[in-house]
Amino acid sequence: MAVAVPRPAAAPPRRRTRPQAAPRPRPAPQRRRRAQTRAGVGGRLAPFRLALIAVLIGIALSAIVYLHVSSLRATMQIGELRTQAAATLNDATNVQAETEQRLADGRVERAAAAYGMVLVPSEALRTLPVRIPRDGQTR
Repeated sequence: MAVAVPRPAAAPPRRRTRPQAAPRPRPAPQRRRRAQTRAGVGGRLAPFRLALIAVLIGIALSAIVYLHVSSLRATMQIGELRTQAAATLNDATNVQAETEQRLADGRVERAAAAYGMVLVPSEALRTLPVRIPRDGQTR
């Protein structure tokens, strides 16, 4: 009697892959070269330059702020001076009006008396009627 042995199922065909490339050799590490700049002893000139530039910028900004503050102070002083000038002018006008009033009272009355004028009481004064034409023309 013969026994039947099952055959294994056929496996799917393998994909062919490319053969792996051989690793490329890396170039030998090179020594790093310092940038050829004008560096002082031990390469300390570059930070000194940066510090110098920062200081110069700081001085320039400080000068600008100082000028703005000075301008603001001058503007405020001008405003105060204008206010004082207006107050002084007002006081001078008041003093002049008061002085003229004090000087004019007696002088005008004396001059009128010298010319023979008399002061008329207010009850004796009367007004004259004036007729104004309706069309606005005067004759």
